[in-house]
Amino acid sequence: MKVFLWIMGLSLCSMSMFAQLSDPREKFSLSATVDGATNTNFTWKSEEGERLAGGRIHRGVNVKVKSSVKLYSNKMFALSVSPFYNFSNRELRTEWETKKLGFEMPTAHHHYGGTLSLTYNLLAFGKPLTLMGMGTGNFSQYGYENASGIVGGILMLTRNQRTVLGVGAICLVGTAVSWPLYPMIIYSHKFDDRWSINCMEAYNYLYYQASPKVKYSLGLELETDKFYFRPKTEGLPKKAMYSQVSERLGLFADVQATKELALNVGMGMELPFYGRLRESGYNHSYMILRDKVKPFMKMTVKYSLKQNQ
Repeated sequence: MKVFLWIMGLSLCSMSMFAQLSDPREKFSLSATVDGATNTNFTWKSEEGERLAGGRIHRGVNVKVKSSVKLYSNKMFALSVSPFYNFSNRELRTEWETKKLGFEMPTAHHHYGGTLSLTYNLLAFGKPLTLMGMGTGNFSQYGYENASGIVGGILMLTRNQRTVLGVGAICLVGTAVSWPLYPMIIYSHKFDDRWSINCMEAYNYLYYQASPKVKYSLGLELETDKFYFRPKTEGLPKKAMYSQVSERLGLFADVQATKELALNVGMGMELPFYGRLRESGYNHSYMILRDKVKPFMKMTVKYSLKQNQ
């Protein structure tokens, strides 16, 4: 559970820092991602390691829509809001059980909400320091689920046209947090006009700029997935959440179709760490799902507007 919360925090902070470093002029963006993975076998285990059930996961298409709106910004301060909506479709077909689980997951899952983000830039020890705070509310088809927050800071040791190196820490805030403080390192470097790298813990890419509008990358990124349901089973929470963390290794292509419109397509292998069933907003896990390595494909369309220079 600590790993999942840490990865969620790193993902949010990495996305925030990545957006600032890639193009701080962006004032509005709207993106839609469609992805899918192949069907795989699974095994349910209890927190103590007892094998409870096994079968096959039948996956449909996943859709993720998110937006970012910069409400206010100046040289030192920025305030933005990021609403999101996720739809996933999957079915767990149980082929064997050591004990009757007594519940079924719905096949269609709706997860939506929003994140309010604050960043403040200042100098510390003669170096740029970015302080950030984020608050997220999560909802499902059943209504309100939980809320969480992140506060942190990144000290830029090096920041010029070719290299960015920063170190810092994030602190997770919420009822599901068991260990709140984690380190964070970000690094990017431009070797020449074509080759560059970005390493931000949750997102790591080697880029090749093929032309002014086309860029290819080899990437290793963390993918987090969660949805909510109501088991209505004795011994399980009334409000349950399933969360899964995966590592994705793939090849990606970015095409800047117009000044405002960009397309990203990618494919590769997805390596799941684990999936956990736990009470919504709390730390205790009731069951652990073991998934298998599988191929994935995804496509993202993004529309963005930038501030005038």
